[in-house]
Amino acid sequence: PASKLGPEFEQLLNLWYDEWLYTTRSWKWWRLATHPTKMVRSLGRSIILLFLIIAAIAAASTGEKEAPDNDGRIVQSLFRFPASKLGPEFEQLLNLWYDEWLYTTNNENGTAIITPDPSGKQHALQSVSTPATTLFRRQCYGAAPIKSPQFTNLYNNLEQRRKEIEFQYIQDPKEEMTMLHTMVKRFYPAFSTVDNHSGTSAAVHLHKKKVVSTEDTIHAKTNLPLDYDSPSKLAFQTLKLSSPDTDDDDDDDDSPTQQWSWRPAGQFSNRGMSNFLQWRLKFYHTMRTKLQRQLSKETPGFKFSHGRPSGMYWYPPGAVREWHSNYLDLIGNTKEKKTGNEKIYASQTWRMYFIRTVRDEEFDGLLQNLGVGGSSADVDDHSAMHIIPGEDEGITLDVLQKAGARPLTKEEKQRQWKDVFAEECSNSTFAGEEVDSGEEGTLNRNSVWRLPDKNGYVTFFRLPKLFHCIVSEEVHRYSLGFAFSDDEVQALLKLAKVDFDVYGNGEGYTDEL
Repeated sequence: PASKLGPEFEQLLNLWYDEWLYTTRSWKWWRLATHPTKMVRSLGRSIILLFLIIAAIAAASTGEKEAPDNDGRIVQSLFRFPASKLGPEFEQLLNLWYDEWLYTTNNENGTAIITPDPSGKQHALQSVSTPATTLFRRQCYGAAPIKSPQFTNLYNNLEQRRKEIEFQYIQDPKEEMTMLHTMVKRFYPAFSTVDNHSGTSAAVHLHKKKVVSTEDTIHAKTNLPLDYDSPSKLAFQTLKLSSPDTDDDDDDDDSPTQQWSWRPAGQFSNRGMSNFLQWRLKFYHTMRTKLQRQLSKETPGFKFSHGRPSGMYWYPPGAVREWHSNYLDLIGNTKEKKTGNEKIYASQTWRMYFIRTVRDEEFDGLLQNLGVGGSSADVDDHSAMHIIPGEDEGITLDVLQKAGARPLTKEEKQRQWKDVFAEECSNSTFAGEEVDSGEEGTLNRNSVWRLPDKNGYVTFFRLPKLFHCIVSEEVHRYSLGFAFSDDEVQALLKLAKVDFDVYGNGEGYTDEL
């Protein structure tokens, strides 16, 4: 049926009906009939349009026999392995991060010691207990985003609103943060389910005791400020003194500059850093000289196209990045005008994150007072990326297991309702259903899987089908992110000697590389 070709083809038919077969008494036809030149031009345009659409249909039909668009693309959507596999050249990139951003010192083994900013720690200790942060953190342990289309739409809507504010590029980063926190505070109650007994939102029952905390939280016997969850107070920035060892052009090396901004739902990021561009240029140069030369040895002729650092984040204990898919990151700031970068954004379908985790003696003491928490030397699996396989065909049971992912434990599932950062919300049903990974040897694609953080590892994952979130329970989680194309990731995996498959010749998988 011609109707399968859509309304656009119907418009071509209407031109044929009206201006050739005289099926209607259109005033336009009689006007053209009295002007032969106009009629010839109109019919000429119709014939050209008809020819073009027939050509397009023929090309599409022929294309069915050609190789699919994903030929040469990596099959798997998730990898994780020690960063040391990327060699000393990648370690030099990390040293830039350590020395010129985190201002670390080295221990006797030469390992960079990351010391959390004291003012940032104090701010986070209160801010991770706000109602919005608590709700988003607890939903990371439930299957809400996939189980309910309502939640999926809400999370995508929240991500869109966030990007609309970020893409304004407001000069004052604190003003931007205030706008983001205001938006989240107004929006987060929509994510709470309704208590069927009272007919009220579960958000109403979050933190009924804001000033005097109960004894089963890290705030036991402490008083929280009355305005601790106001947007202006949450829009917090840490400050540092410029390092005299860097090549700053600013003569005033003692002037404080903003380093971290507290972002909703609850984590620090580098956004708004005044000298970020200078640091990024140095980072960019190191990537395209030393690391690129090493990559070209394994992949002859390789050059980075648009690979770049995509963000630096600090997740103190209790911090969270809510469920999201980064789908707008593949579009970029192209809403208002075309910038010519649309293809670049669309090509950077991969993210790579290097993770460092650090325990905190002060916070460990708070956990010990509650009779919970790990040992001071235990830094692995106290923060994680949670993922939902969903419709991502590159996520299989084998891919998950090779990356080190696992189903949530019974204790982790209970964090939907209670954790050490805020009061129990017993009548809240954030997810409402059991979070199950499926029967043994099978994969429930709507289930939540935990990819526990390992100190010094890198994680690769592909956008935009993979719903994921970040939680930090007992450690300070520092992450250095990169945006890469598929070709760039293939070169990095070859350098690390990590097996992967690619689609080829329309025949499915190739042999492992």
